[in-house]
Amino acid sequence: MKKVPYIILLLLIPFTYLFTSFQKKPGINELTEKIISMMAYYVDEIPEEKVFLHLDKNLYAAGDNIWFSAFLTAGSPDVPSPLSKVLYVDLLDNNGNLLQQKTIRMEEGHGFGDIKLDPFTREGLYHIKAYSYWLKGFGDEAVFQTSIQVMDPYNLKFQPEVSFSLKEEGLKVRYTAEIRAVNNALQALAGENLKYELLNREKVLQSGNFELDAEGKHFLSFDLQADELKQVMALQLIQEENEAYSISRKFILPFPSSSLDVQFLPEGGDLIAGFNNKVAVRAIYPDGSPIQLKGRILSEDNEITFETNASGLGQFTINPSLDNKIGVELESSAGKFIKPLGEVKSKGINLAVDNSNPNLLNVLIQAKDFLDISPSGEALLVIHARGRIGYMQVLDLRNGVTGARVNKSQLPNGINQVTVFEPDGTPMAERLAYIALEQNINLELEATEVNTRPRGKNSWKLHISGEAFEGGNYSIAIVDATELPGEINSNIISYLKLESELKGTIHQPKQFFGSTRDDAGIDLVMLTHGWRRFNWQDVLDGKIENKNFIEQGINITGQITPKNEGRRGLTGGLINVFSKGSTEDFLAVEFGENGKFIIDDLEFQDTTLLTLSANDRRHKELVNLALDPPLSKYANWPGFNPKIDQFQISPSVREYLITADKRKTAEASYGDVGEIQIDEFVLESQKFDPLEEQITRMYGKGDASLTPSDIGGFEAFRDIWELLQGRFAGVRIIPDPLSGAPSIRIRGVGSVQAGTQPLILLDNVPIDASFASSIPPRDLAAVEIFKDAATLAVFGAGGANGAIALYSKRGAGMESVGDGVLNVRFPGYSVSKEFYIPSYNKENSPAPDYRTTLYWNPRIQWTDNSANIEFFNNDVVQKFKVVVQGMDRFGRLSYLEQEL
Repeated sequence: MKKVPYIILLLLIPFTYLFTSFQKKPGINELTEKIISMMAYYVDEIPEEKVFLHLDKNLYAAGDNIWFSAFLTAGSPDVPSPLSKVLYVDLLDNNGNLLQQKTIRMEEGHGFGDIKLDPFTREGLYHIKAYSYWLKGFGDEAVFQTSIQVMDPYNLKFQPEVSFSLKEEGLKVRYTAEIRAVNNALQALAGENLKYELLNREKVLQSGNFELDAEGKHFLSFDLQADELKQVMALQLIQEENEAYSISRKFILPFPSSSLDVQFLPEGGDLIAGFNNKVAVRAIYPDGSPIQLKGRILSEDNEITFETNASGLGQFTINPSLDNKIGVELESSAGKFIKPLGEVKSKGINLAVDNSNPNLLNVLIQAKDFLDISPSGEALLVIHARGRIGYMQVLDLRNGVTGARVNKSQLPNGINQVTVFEPDGTPMAERLAYIALEQNINLELEATEVNTRPRGKNSWKLHISGEAFEGGNYSIAIVDATELPGEINSNIISYLKLESELKGTIHQPKQFFGSTRDDAGIDLVMLTHGWRRFNWQDVLDGKIENKNFIEQGINITGQITPKNEGRRGLTGGLINVFSKGSTEDFLAVEFGENGKFIIDDLEFQDTTLLTLSANDRRHKELVNLALDPPLSKYANWPGFNPKIDQFQISPSVREYLITADKRKTAEASYGDVGEIQIDEFVLESQKFDPLEEQITRMYGKGDASLTPSDIGGFEAFRDIWELLQGRFAGVRIIPDPLSGAPSIRIRGVGSVQAGTQPLILLDNVPIDASFASSIPPRDLAAVEIFKDAATLAVFGAGGANGAIALYSKRGAGMESVGDGVLNVRFPGYSVSKEFYIPSYNKENSPAPDYRTTLYWNPRIQWTDNSANIEFFNNDVVQKFKVVVQGMDRFGRLSYLEQEL
C-alpha cells in the first residue's frame, strides 16, 4: 500500500509535462507557419466576392427606369469572379422593406438589368443592394449599397426653404428656423397651415402646427438637449392636402460644437513615449460629414500646429513624454474647445511606414522595453492584402529598432495591412498602406463634333488602350447634363479599391483617383479608417468561414416526407423535374433518407412552370413534396437602419422635375399607346387565362382588372388596400390601420342607397373589408372592379355600391396534382428590357421627347480597341454627361467621366 503514492506521483509527471507544453507560448516559427497556413486557407477556400453597380443616374422620377450594369469580382487582387453566376439586386424603401428584386445572370463577372419604378412610387429616399448568396455570407458590410432619390413632380406645389441659427446654452441647444415656402409657380404659400416634426431615425421628439404669413414665411424656435444631437436630427415640414395625401420635406439640423467627433489616431495604434509618433486626425459630425478645423499643441520643446483638409483629415508628429497629459486646442467654425490627445504608453512598438517612394515601401519599427513582452526580442512583420501575403519577416528588436525595405512589386495592388506581431500572435502595431501599381487601361472619348440640335444625331467613338488589352466588360451612360443635377461621388475604382474595404464614410472617394489622384490624401484615409472585413483574432482562432454556398445557377431546395404517417421512414429515391419554359428540359436528382433535396444550377428566365415528381424506393409515389422559399426572398432587410435625407430643391432639380412631368404626360398621350395595347393583350392571354392561373370567375370579368405581380415590389405593401390605392380610376380607398377596415367608395354607384361600401369577394365568396386586410398581397393572383350597371346586374341588390373581386393564387403558385407530383411556378433569371433609342433619321414622331438618359449600353461591343457610340438627342439637350466604367479580364479597372 505504501507504494501507491509513488506510483501516482510517477503518473502525474507526464501529465504535468504535457500540460505545461500546451501552456507554453508559441514561438515565431510556429506563428509564421500558422499564419501562412490560415492565410492560404482564407485565400483558396473562402475567396471574397465584391460587387459594384453602375447606374445610369442617381435621381429618378416616379415611372422612370433604373438601368444598371453589375461587376462582380473575387479574390485578392480582384478579378472578374468565376464563382457566383447569380446576383441579386434589391430595391428597398427607407424602412428596409423589399419593393423589387432582380435575379441577374452573371457571365465572366458581369451582368445587367433594369428596375421599373411604379408610376405611383412615393417620393423619398430609396436604397439599392446588390449581392451574391456567397458574398452575403461575409456579412452585411460586404453587400453593395447605394441610395437614390425618387421625386414626384406633383410635389413641386410645396417647396419650402429653411435656414437655421443655433445657440448653445450649457446642455441645451436653442434653434431658430427661418422658413419660407413657395408653390410650383414660385409664388409664396400665404396663409398655409403646416405641420412640423423634430425627429431622428427612431422617433419623433416634438411636433406642432403653424401658419405661414402673407409672404409664405414663419420663424420657428425650439430647444433640444445636447445629448439628443449626438445623432442626425431633422425638421420635417408637412403640407396636408387632404386626409389621404400629404407632402413632407426634411431638413437636417446643423450640429452644435458639442457633437463634433475629433479622433486622434496614432500610426501604429499606440502613442509610445520617447519616439516621434505620427498621429492622424479625423474630424466628423455624427452623419459622417467632414469638419475643417485647426489644432495647436503646446509640447515641451515647440508648438505643434495642424489643420484638417476638406475630407476632415490631417496629421502631425509628436514626441510625447510619459508624465504629461496632453491637451489639444481645436478651432472650427463652431468655436474653440480642448480635447485630450490620449494615453501615452511607457512600452510597446512604434510603427512608421513611408509610402512616398513609388517603388519601395519603407517600414521603421521602434520598440521600448520589448524584452518585457518578448524575452527573445523577436517579432514578426506581415504585409498582406485580404489574405494574400506579399511580405513576411522575422524581426530582431533586442536593440529596440529595426526596419524593412519592401519592393512594391511583391505586394498586391490596393490596400495592404502592415502588422507587427509578438510571438504569441498578438498584433502589437498595425496600419494600412495603399499600393498603387495597377497598370492603366485608359478610356478616351473621341467626340470631334458635338451636336446639340433637338433630335440631332451624335456619332462618337470610344477608344481603350493599355498593355495586353484583350477585352472585358464596360458600360456607358450618356445623360442630359442640363436636366440631370447631382454629383456622383463614387465609381468602380473608388468603390472596389477603397469603400468596399474600409469602415466609415469616405468623403468624396472618387477624388483620390484619376486625374485628381491624391496619394497623400489616400494615405490619410489609410491612417484613419479601419479594415472592414478582416480580423486577426478570427483568423488565428480558425473562425473564418462562410456558411453560404456558391450559386452556379437557379437552385431549388425542399423536403420530401411520407404521405402516410408511421414508423417507416424514407429510404431515398429520385425526383424528376420537368421544366416548360422557352425550352423544355428534363432532369433527375437523388434524395436520401432524410428527404432533403437540392436541384441546383438550373438555367431558365422569368417565372417558369416546373413539374416535380418524387418516387421513394419504399413509399413509391405516396410522398409529400414541400419547397423552401427562394434563398434571397425576404420582406424586410434584417437590421436595416433608416436614413434621414436632406431636402433641397435647386434650380436644376426644379427643371428636372418639370421636364419629368412633361415626359410623363407625353408618354401617356403619345408614345406608349401601342405599348399599352400590347401589354393588355399579354395580360389577357397569359395572366388571366383560367387554365393558367386556376381562377374561376363565377361572376365574369369586371370593368377594370389588375395583376398584383405586375406592380413592382407588390409583396412589400402592408395590406391589399394599401396596394390598391390609386390603381383604379374612380375608386377611392382610405386605409384605417387601427381597425383594418378601410373606407372605400366607387364613384358612380351607391349615391342613392344607404352606405357606400362595395361588395367584396374572395374567390367568389363575400367577405368583409377587415378580413380582406389580413390577406397578404403576395397571395393575390388578380383583382377586378365592377362599377358599370351591366356588369353589376349579376350581383343584384348586393352590388348596389359596386364590387371588388379578389382572386387568390391557390397555394401561392404551387398545386399538387397527384401523389408525389407538384406543379410550381418558380422565379428564374430576370429578363432585362432593351434600352430604347429613337431613330429620328427614319421617323419623326409627334410626341415630345424629354428623355433624361439619352444612351445606355450595359455591355459595350469593341472592334479591336474602339467602339461606336450613336444616339439621337431629346428636344431640349444643351450639355451631355458621359460616364464609362468597367473592368478587363485581368481585373484592371477603368473610369471615364466627361461633360460635353
